[in-house]
Amino acid sequence: MVEVPDAELVRRARGGDRWAYGEIVERYQASIIRRAQAVLHDPEAAQDAAQEAFVRAYAYLHSYDGKHRLYTWLARIVTNVCLSQLSGRQWQTLPLEHALLVPTESMDEDDPELAALAHEREQILQQAVSGLPSKYRDILILRYWHDLAYEEIARRTEQSIGAVKTQLHRARLQLAESLRAPTPALLEWDAKR
Repeated sequence: MVEVPDAELVRRARGGDRWAYGEIVERYQASIIRRAQAVLHDPEAAQDAAQEAFVRAYAYLHSYDGKHRLYTWLARIVTNVCLSQLSGRQWQTLPLEHALLVPTESMDEDDPELAALAHEREQILQQAVSGLPSKYRDILILRYWHDLAYEEIARRTEQSIGAVKTQLHRARLQLAESLRAPTPALLEWDAKR
C-alpha cells in the first residue's frame, strides 16, 4: 500500500475527511508527544498538550500553507501549547541565597495569604489587559491567548504584518506601564502586612 503524502492528507482533511486527519494524527502523534515531553518534563501533561495541539491544528488546518513540513507546523503548535501551560503556572522567586523557583500552587494549601495574592495578581493582569485600547487588546489576545502567528493576525485584522508587530509592541509597552503603576489592591495588601 502506498503512503498518502502529507499534502494530500491535509487537502482531504480540509474537505472534511476524518480518516485523513486521523492518519495525520497517527503519523505524528508519537513525535508530537515526545516534543511536548521535552518541553514539559511531565508525561501526563505532555499527553494533554499533544491532544490539545491536534485539536488546535484541526481548527486551524486552513492556515497551513505548506511552506514548511507538516511536522514542523505541528511541532510549533504543540510548543506554543506547552509554553502556554508553563506560563500559566505561577512562580514565586525566593531570596537569592535559596536559588530556587517554587510553584506557588504547592504553597497555596499552606499559605492562604499567598493563594489570595496569586489570585489578586491574575485579576490585576486581566484588568490591565482590559484597560488597553481595543486595537492593542485585540492584537495581544490573538497573539498570546490564541497563539496565532503574525501572518494569521494580519489576515484576521486586515493589516500588514508590520502593523501587527508595531501594535503588539505598543500593546506590551502599555501593558508593562500599567502594571508598573501601583494599584489600590496592591497598596491595600501592603498596608495589611
